[in-house]
This record gives sequence, structure tokens and C-alpha cells, in this order.
Amino acid sequence: MPFKKGHQKFAGRKRNGLNRTTEQVRQSLLKLLDDNLAKLQQDIDNMNSRDRAYLLIGLAKHVTPPALNTEKLTEEQLLQIIEYLKKSETKS
Repeated sequence: MPFKKGHQKFAGRKRNGLNRTTEQVRQSLLKLLDDNLAKLQQDIDNMNSRDRAYLLIGLAKHVTPPALNTEKLTEEQLLQIIEYLKKSETKS
């Protein structure tokens, strides 16, 4: 059944919405981490410094945004960033 022009979508999840399974897995993992936080901290404390550094760097990738590659930005995007920074500077 091909897409017909003017057809409205009535069912399914909303745009950018998580599906139920993804949300359930996320909640389960958060509970698992929360319930074992003291044990995790103890295990991390018992690691040698090299392994601990690798672990923390690996975890940081999941909570920090990736570095911006300015070489791939268009001139318009660069100008928007400059304007944003100028506005931020005047507010400070």
C-alpha cells in the first residue's frame, strides 16, 4: 500500500518518542545502577589507576556531547555560533 498524498497519520508513537521497550530497558538499567551504586564505587576504588582511567573515559562518552568538528560547519552555521557567543558575552 503506497503512501498517498494528503494521508494523515493517526497511529504510532509521536515523532522523536521512545518506544516502550527502550524506555523499559532504560528504567531497568537505572534501577540496577542505583541499587548497586555502593558496590560499583567499591569496585572502582579497587581498580588500578590505568583501568579506572579507561573506565571513566569510556563512561564520559555517554554523558558528554561529542566534540564539534568545525571543518564540517557551513559558513552560515559558523556565523550563527558567533552571533550566539556575542549575545552570551553581552549578557555576562
